[in-house]
Amino acid sequence: TLLLCIIGVTAGATQQINDKVTVNGEEWEITSSPLENLQPQVKDAFDALIGERDFMNTANQRGYVAYWYVDRGRLCLDRVEVAQKNGGYKAIDGKELKKALRKYSRFGKIRAGWITGNLRAGYGIGERNMAAPYLPAFEKEEIWVLRKGKIAARATI
Repeated sequence: TLLLCIIGVTAGATQQINDKVTVNGEEWEITSSPLENLQPQVKDAFDALIGERDFMNTANQRGYVAYWYVDRGRLCLDRVEVAQKNGGYKAIDGKELKKALRKYSRFGKIRAGWITGNLRAGYGIGERNMAAPYLPAFEKEEIWVLRKGKIAARATI
């Protein structure tokens, strides 16, 4: 039991690998996990596609990294890279991903229509806060307000 407590505390204090998003040619990071908030049936199909996530580390507790892009103001999913036991990643994209997320697939793109709310995004590398070294440090941070996957507003924080 003590070992589990130590592992849990360590995992909670490790900076997580964020999802990536390309906006106007710049690579940003999303500090939340949009795919974890899919509707139950769609989430089940997504989980079945990426398979058993038996290999996770403290920097990637979800076991995958999602790659997004913004197209005409809409957040769209490009691919998901699933952590493998050998330390690498397996990319899942194209037809497989569109089939699992078909509810949100429009015009050959997977639009993040399930997201209504705020996402925190960061760009570049900033100065790390030594009081909280497990938090990401970005050069620039924004809150993106989404309505059914469309970015309605962006505010610098």
